Amino acid sequence: MKNIYCLSCKKPYSIIAILFILAIFFSNASYSQPQSLSPTSPSIDGKINEAEWSDAKVFTNFFVTIPKTDEKFYDSTIVYMKQEKDALCFAIKYWPKGKVISKSLIRDQSTEEENEFFILLDLENKRQNGYIFVFSFLNNQRDMQVYNVNNKSSNWDWVWYVKSTVFKEAKNGEPGYIESEVRIPVDKLQNKNEKQIGVDMQLFSYKPDGSYYYYNLLPEAELLSLKNLYKFDLKYPFAERLNISFNATPYLVADRFNDSSYKGTFGGEFNLSLNKHKLKTTINTDESTLEADPFRFSFYNRAIFLSEKRTFFSKDLDIYSSPINLFYTRSIENIDYGFNYTFRSDKLKTGAIYVQSDPRNDGNKNKYFITRPRYYADDFNVGGMFVHSERPGDEYKENIASFDGFYRFPYNRVRLGVQYAKSFNEYGGDVKKQGDAYNVYGYYQSDDAGGPYADWGYNRVNKNFQASTSFTGVIGNPDNYDQLNLSGGYKWVFNRNWFSDLSWNGYYFKDRQLEDDFINQENYGTNLNFKLNGQIRINANVSMNRPNDYDENGNLIIRENLGQEYSANFVFGNNGGYVGYFFGPYFGSYIKNPYIGLNFILFDKFAVNGSINYLDYFDVKQTIINARFDYKVFDKFYIRSFYRKDNYTRQSLLNTLFQYEFFAGSNVYFVLNLSGEKLQYTSKYFKIGYEFNF
Repeated sequence: MKNIYCLSCKKPYSIIAILFILAIFFSNASYSQPQSLSPTSPSIDGKINEAEWSDAKVFTNFFVTIPKTDEKFYDSTIVYMKQEKDALCFAIKYWPKGKVISKSLIRDQSTEEENEFFILLDLENKRQNGYIFVFSFLNNQRDMQVYNVNNKSSNWDWVWYVKSTVFKEAKNGEPGYIESEVRIPVDKLQNKNEKQIGVDMQLFSYKPDGSYYYYNLLPEAELLSLKNLYKFDLKYPFAERLNISFNATPYLVADRFNDSSYKGTFGGEFNLSLNKHKLKTTINTDESTLEADPFRFSFYNRAIFLSEKRTFFSKDLDIYSSPINLFYTRSIENIDYGFNYTFRSDKLKTGAIYVQSDPRNDGNKNKYFITRPRYYADDFNVGGMFVHSERPGDEYKENIASFDGFYRFPYNRVRLGVQYAKSFNEYGGDVKKQGDAYNVYGYYQSDDAGGPYADWGYNRVNKNFQASTSFTGVIGNPDNYDQLNLSGGYKWVFNRNWFSDLSWNGYYFKDRQLEDDFINQENYGTNLNFKLNGQIRINANVSMNRPNDYDENGNLIIRENLGQEYSANFVFGNNGGYVGYFFGPYFGSYIKNPYIGLNFILFDKFAVNGSINYLDYFDVKQTIINARFDYKVFDKFYIRSFYRKDNYTRQSLLNTLFQYEFFAGSNVYFVLNLSGEKLQYTSKYFKIGYEFNF
């Protein structure tokens, strides 16, 4: 973190903070709750006024897509949809036959065992790219971007409004009654069809007995997919932002470690849009990862893919996605400043990013430039990418050029894709190397409600191909290698209380050095997953991992790691738990890894989670205890506390976070961290960021 001011040195830092906070509350920022645009415009209060929705399109015939059943309506649902000048509005009347289950209290979080309503929008009406807006009936929200029909990115955030009111709980066989209202501003979403858009509304109804039902507008609709959508005719074209729009998000970050003075950073992001063009700039980018990095760990030292929550990157990640991950934004840290330009039309989407960073705080400025154009048609898209990076501290320069394409067969469920990349690299100005890589892949899915599915892929990386900005950060491969992966299976879905679904999967993976046809590792296995009595899910996995290596004398070492894992999940309404056991021969030893976890929801406001994970491997006997507490004090105000104790490293961690959310992307945080064997090390963190629109 770059230290701009010392708060204990009588700098005018506190004055700036006070003025900043006052500006928030006295500003006329456009992200305040919208007022009614006309007498018939709905107020989003979770109470449906018939007069406000009298001109809306009404949907009553929802279809059960999972499970396949002749029962048409397990839960009764009526949805109203209407268009406003700059928004789409929805009202939902919902009569659940069982208690509404909601386990997620924090924005952008969800489990598989709760009731949620999904709104899918294809504003271009091309079945390629779109948006998903999800809410629980206890007002928790999350949102996603969709690209290539059904690939999803949860890093994207949008400001939209939802309010639900539970008028009656389901009791004694009598259905409950809930009303919800939703307003989604679309004026800033680019590339809107003038006459017609694609829409789907999906209800995931999870029952206290563990059974579940998916409802869709169309019987042929796919889950969270843009393939088959209802065509909604617009009364008038949505206004494109032909005028200039500007917004600024200043933020203030301050932290303190042990008894040191507070150190802070004042920075911000500034966005300018004109029609289909957007330019974002960032200064002293906030590198905090409070909301981005969950408390996750890996016993086996595997890299953990972290989501991106820095808005400078997050809202444009769909443009830069590719099968070979050449641009992992979390690889760029401690940003001094940057520029992000995007252009989005009906068929062309392109972006360019320039960033300068100082990751070591030593004055050696790393520079990055990335650009990617993508052309979209109804059933295919093609794109290119160029990545340039400089690291003066390492005397290293890197250039990568790439081409990729994706094709979806119009009337079946087969998708195919390909990518080719070539790198040009310099070391110390004298040594230059080149390498290339390519990937071909495909997948097939018969039916969301069941049937066969398969995916396959082949990846080859030739010697000297380098991509330091990728997720794995590959540098200087010693040999040409290739990778082959195959998987497939079958899913059965039944309408039975005692046996609701069954899924079987088999897979094969091979990683090979091509120079001497040496197999680095070879994996194959099978997985069986089924649900009993609606409330118990059983999972069984058996895998053979064969990593090969040479000892110090050059002798081949052939290992066979036969791993077995058996686990079960238990669900009882809003509460549940899991238990599992992984074991087998592992790199010359025998590994034992039992684990157990429980979670509870109390009064729809408290979430309590705990787990114990034990590892017995060689001389390591490690126990990790986790406990987490979430409290939704009221809408937009959350308290989260996390505790971890590791008996092997003798380290403990206690993290407590207070968060107030003005709206998506604008928050106030205060964090207290205690760490060490006796929690003797302390750190405090404060952050406030707010988006102003002009």
